[in-house]
Amino acid sequence: MTSPDYGPRARVGVAVPQANPTVEPEMRALLPDEIGVYATRLVHPAPRVEDRLLHYVTHIPDSIASYGPLRLAAFGFGCTGSSYIVGSKKEDELTAAAAHERQMPVVTAAQAIRQALTGMGAARIALVSPYPEALAESGYTYWRSAGIEVAHTLRVDERLADTHNIYELTSQDALTAVQNVRTDAVDCIVVSGTGMPTLAALRQSAATMALPVISSNLCLAWALLGRAAPELAPTLPIGLITSKP
Repeated sequence: MTSPDYGPRARVGVAVPQANPTVEPEMRALLPDEIGVYATRLVHPAPRVEDRLLHYVTHIPDSIASYGPLRLAAFGFGCTGSSYIVGSKKEDELTAAAAHERQMPVVTAAQAIRQALTGMGAARIALVSPYPEALAESGYTYWRSAGIEVAHTLRVDERLADTHNIYELTSQDALTAVQNVRTDAVDCIVVSGTGMPTLAALRQSAATMALPVISSNLCLAWALLGRAAPELAPTLPIGLITSKP
């Protein structure tokens, strides 16, 4: 069989919140050229962010169905906030059910971060997040219930009142937050949220900081690669930053 022009090694799908401009370009920048990346949009008209996020994560099979007969090697859910709303236990149940129904590996950004932290042996983190206060608090609860100690936290912009405003942030905002969050007695800095650009910040942090810094999109790309083409995946997600220009 002739290899396809795009994604000759594997094709992966990723679900993106409706107004999020960041996931697709960061996935494409992080994943090898042999991996095709195809996005579907998470859409819901609810004005409350919590209602939108809950709908997204409880309808993962519908998101996968939007690809029709396109054969995917793995599917990534690119919305960390949804995981924070339902909690890690329910998240695992929902993704396992979706994987069984659609017969493919399914992983969320938050699950990918958990996988990365386990691989690094990191149990105590500093958490940077771009969320409104209530969603940020849900994030702290999520990580603690997953067995991760959240030692220090920093919200990128305390004026944010809705997740849509996250999409106006830049990698410089992420870098400034990483540089300002307390890091004493932590194993890793986690930059949460798929909507805030992080790659430039992660590259600079990898070159200048001894402490590892990971993000939602970095970990999701790594987890997808590990499921779709494990021979191409580095041992830890930071390898995707250091291996590409």
